[in-house]
Amino acid sequence: MMVAATLAAGMAPANLSTEPTWLNDYATAQTRVVALKKPMAVFVGSGKDGWGKVVKNGPIDPEINKLLANKFVCVYVDTDTDAGRKLATAFEVNSKGLIISDKAGTTQAYSLSGDMSRDELSQTLVKYAALDKEVQTTESVVRDRPVAAPAPVYYQPQYRQGYYTSGST
Repeated sequence: MMVAATLAAGMAPANLSTEPTWLNDYATAQTRVVALKKPMAVFVGSGKDGWGKVVKNGPIDPEINKLLANKFVCVYVDTDTDAGRKLATAFEVNSKGLIISDKAGTTQAYSLSGDMSRDELSQTLVKYAALDKEVQTTESVVRDRPVAAPAPVYYQPQYRQGYYTSGST
């Protein structure tokens, strides 16, 4: 009886992980997605703990961390590295963003280039953690488009204004 109670206590929801495990190898993450049948959440940022920079109004709160830890395979793409910049470019993310795959790891379900609020992150993660159907299209959000170059100034010849007279010379 004591063993059964101990085992049950070890499997209690309160003992689920509260911090996500951050992978930095995309191929390893894809293998885990297939094995665990969980969607992948790819956070793009820069520097140490750059995944938190996707949230614009403070750090990622504990409830979001718990959701990430239990429902997603988490990947951090650091754009301070060459490999990170290449992968971010492949995902069409400029400096920070979030990409979520389906549970098979074959299709992007969500793509964000830019940042988001904690509430928006929470709602997005809840939505895609519960997604059981096959993804047909990617929900794409772009907030940090590169600064557009100014429109080219075309050469406009300067005309000299001459004096016109009427009559004979």
